[in-house]
Amino acid sequence: MAVWLAEQVGPAGHVVATDIDTRYLRRLELQNLEVLEHNILEDPLEALGPGSFDLVCSRLTLFHLVGRQEQALRQMTKCLRPGGWLIDEDADWGTAAPVDPAHPLYDGYRRAWQDGDWWTSRGYDKAFGQKLPALFERCGLQDIRHEAATEVVRGGSPWARWWAVTLEVINELGGGDESDGRELEVMTTALADPTVWVLRELLHACRGRRVGDTA
Repeated sequence: MAVWLAEQVGPAGHVVATDIDTRYLRRLELQNLEVLEHNILEDPLEALGPGSFDLVCSRLTLFHLVGRQEQALRQMTKCLRPGGWLIDEDADWGTAAPVDPAHPLYDGYRRAWQDGDWWTSRGYDKAFGQKLPALFERCGLQDIRHEAATEVVRGGSPWARWWAVTLEVINELGGGDESDGRELEVMTTALADPTVWVLRELLHACRGRRVGDTA
């Protein structure tokens, strides 16, 4: 996203990319990209320049911040100039499962996944994406527009491979035990099988504009 935005604004524009861990961002060498180590929930906004951005965006980040998403969005809104836009893309992860009940791997995956509660039990908000327009409105944003999209893909596809690795990382970070490992194996086996059709996450995109001062 940092590279894409830097390409869009061109040499006359300026992009600031932030993260709590900037080791990957600092590999980027773009003249119009500034990289800052910053925690939107804990660090002062002065380092970013409150009220100065035409656009603030976040992608697949806020679902990690269970119970603190609105606080993060309020801080991001404060960085916008009047008339500036906030954009967030986040997902509903509970949908990510096989779609054909007749497939022999369907039931095992569904039992392990529990409509996304496997994800919730590890500390993530499985349905955060659909909450965005209400949160944007509470942050004082206007002209809100919200869209969502998904697709059905084969096991073994690029998305299925990415999803399998993601589940492995989440399981490791969550301190998964032997039982969790067995559930993970059931799911990754299905995700590697090209005869399994899988519904992806429902990806939500929401935008809203800051008009004047916001609370």
